[in-house]
Amino acid sequence: MPLDTLTAEVKRVALQAGADLVGVASIERFDKAPEGLHPRGIFSKTRSVIALGCRMVRGALKTIEEGNYWQAYNCDSYQYLNEVFAPHMLRKAVLFLEDKGFTSVPIHNPFCVNQGRPVRPGGTRPDGHMSLRVVGCAAGLGELGLSKLFLTPEFGPRQRMFAVLTDAELEPDPLFAGSVCDLCGECAQACPADAIPSAPNVEFDIGDRTFRHGALDCEKCMRIHIGWDPRYSPFLNKDSSPENPPSYYKFLDHRFRHHTICGGRGCLRKCVDHLERSGRIQKRYNTPMVEDEQWVIHEPLE
Repeated sequence: MPLDTLTAEVKRVALQAGADLVGVASIERFDKAPEGLHPRGIFSKTRSVIALGCRMVRGALKTIEEGNYWQAYNCDSYQYLNEVFAPHMLRKAVLFLEDKGFTSVPIHNPFCVNQGRPVRPGGTRPDGHMSLRVVGCAAGLGELGLSKLFLTPEFGPRQRMFAVLTDAELEPDPLFAGSVCDLCGECAQACPADAIPSAPNVEFDIGDRTFRHGALDCEKCMRIHIGWDPRYSPFLNKDSSPENPPSYYKFLDHRFRHHTICGGRGCLRKCVDHLERSGRIQKRYNTPMVEDEQWVIHEPLE
């Protein structure tokens, strides 16, 4: 099958399986990948990397912005996309390539990374991973924003990324030449954890393009992300502690492997709002993401 035909067909299969975005990167675009984050550290015969993006439901973010409803985001944009939808979508693309004689590996959002020890001297540690956001950049689907989230001209930060590694030689897409992030800084200003710097301070090269983003402070982010600041979590009470979590946290832990209370106040919701209002992304909606001043709880814990 000709190169362009095979590439078009695997993209068609992925889109029919539900992917909103599909792009292809040649393995050479990862020449400068840090040690332990190269696709060939997972599958040594990789020749092409397919990036697949799946949009998050906008309304699930909107109800957290209103302070009303968290379950849609935790169920749909975490559990469903990562644990139900993505395996189905990735499997369709992988099986199509297998039927053509190509070995291919589905790459999900990481469960655990770099566990155990190498099975050969000088080898990689088992269950290595790579940045799916960087894969999206390498496949020409978008860029990283100041917040370090992957931004596309279709959805801004509102997608999750997955990948397929394959020994098939596919036709790579051109790198994204435009710009989604305008460094407005609203994500950093709205981040309740103060985890996003005010200007980019990290850069990396893919081909002839340099990508830049801010160095996210993950330790600061995590406390807010999982809801342990009473100003930004309606579920805490005066008796709450890691040893005695609120009943809502137990509800989430029982049902979902992933969960969040923050819901991306700055990096997702404020970013989406700015990009939509400024016309920097393609999608338009009747209801703005942020309509009033973002909520903060001032009442003491009960």
